[in-house]
Amino acid sequence: MNITITPHPLTGSIKVISSKSLSHRYVIASGLALGKSIITNVLDSDDLKATRNILSHLGVTFDGDTITGSGELKLKQSELDCQESGSTLRFMIPIVMLQKEMATFTGKGRLKDRPLDVYFELFDTKKLYYHRPEQGYLPLDVQGPLKPGHYRLKGNVSSQFITGLLYALPLLNKDSIIELTTPLESKGYVDLTLDVLQAFGVHILSTPPFYSIKGGQKYRPIKASIEGDYSQAAFFMVAGLIGQPIDLLGLNPISKQGDMSIIDVIKEMNGHLYYDHINRHYHIEPSLTHGTTISLSQIPDLGPILMVLAALSEGTTIFKDCQRLRIKESDRLEAMRMNLTQLGVQMEVKDDVATIKGRSHFIGNQTLDAFDDHRIAMAMAIAAIRADGPITIQGAESISKSYPNFFDDYVKLGGIVRES
Repeated sequence: MNITITPHPLTGSIKVISSKSLSHRYVIASGLALGKSIITNVLDSDDLKATRNILSHLGVTFDGDTITGSGELKLKQSELDCQESGSTLRFMIPIVMLQKEMATFTGKGRLKDRPLDVYFELFDTKKLYYHRPEQGYLPLDVQGPLKPGHYRLKGNVSSQFITGLLYALPLLNKDSIIELTTPLESKGYVDLTLDVLQAFGVHILSTPPFYSIKGGQKYRPIKASIEGDYSQAAFFMVAGLIGQPIDLLGLNPISKQGDMSIIDVIKEMNGHLYYDHINRHYHIEPSLTHGTTISLSQIPDLGPILMVLAALSEGTTIFKDCQRLRIKESDRLEAMRMNLTQLGVQMEVKDDVATIKGRSHFIGNQTLDAFDDHRIAMAMAIAAIRADGPITIQGAESISKSYPNFFDDYVKLGGIVRES
């Protein structure tokens, strides 16, 4: 699907879509509990559908907001399709291996090439069976049962591996330890996991670089509502900074989401926003932002939209620690370099560092590629606000991965969009 956007400032008020990260975590924990959990405001996206489908193949049932777990996982179907969801794949591998039947994980798009070596090294050490293709990572056969013990893994890879183990290891009959052999990146996502586990009655002692995990624990069903997503709110925060005032509802001002760091980055760049505690929304004002130095090690998902903001800020912005942008749904570093260059921006990439020189507007009458990546598609849609002519985005349907109603909200705020 191609979307053509006529440049026009966005302004007004919207409720931020629910958190993808928290939706995954609450849905999975509910499925591991014995009994009925009621979880409201769960994100309805392609990634969450993949997680739900795999849980249903393990005996979990879904009825509206009610998620019922049997307390014991039994594999009903051996082929488990993760679609394009890295979270689903990496979270669910250790969980599926709690039972002894062989399972085959499949997926599509870039997911087939997203690394799983961290698990392979652990499985080799623990003598657990897996089989992978000669090229790529999927389809992947795995067979449990997972064993308790000492798990040593790097902290400077995706936190999704750590989260998968944190979910599964408490259910084993003996204690386990996770030891990180390098400093932890994306710490906010691990903190989010620990917070959700505690809500479901599962307790893990975190004393970096160790996570001490008591065996024989049980998840208890709960009632909860998913808060708004700072990763997605970031797009409309930038829209307010480069356009007209925007109010964003549904965000928790004391959230543990790692991407809440967007607030600090915006303020460091001289962006004006604040949380209105009376009306319970963030208010974002148009701002003359300036360049700075930003590390993306903890916030890789914010990379694309922050690069759009940097391109419209005074001076030069340097992005460090960009390596993980290369192994997402696309090579986001290269995708942003190509698109921003087409829009007239001076952007240089060397190793894991990107340098962007700001300008006042973008060159319009361009057709840009979303590279089948939801965050690239949304970042380019926000960039279109400040183009001097229409912008067409190829592959805009990729937003369904995390934010299916993105363009509905975009239009609600005054955006001019047509399918082309």
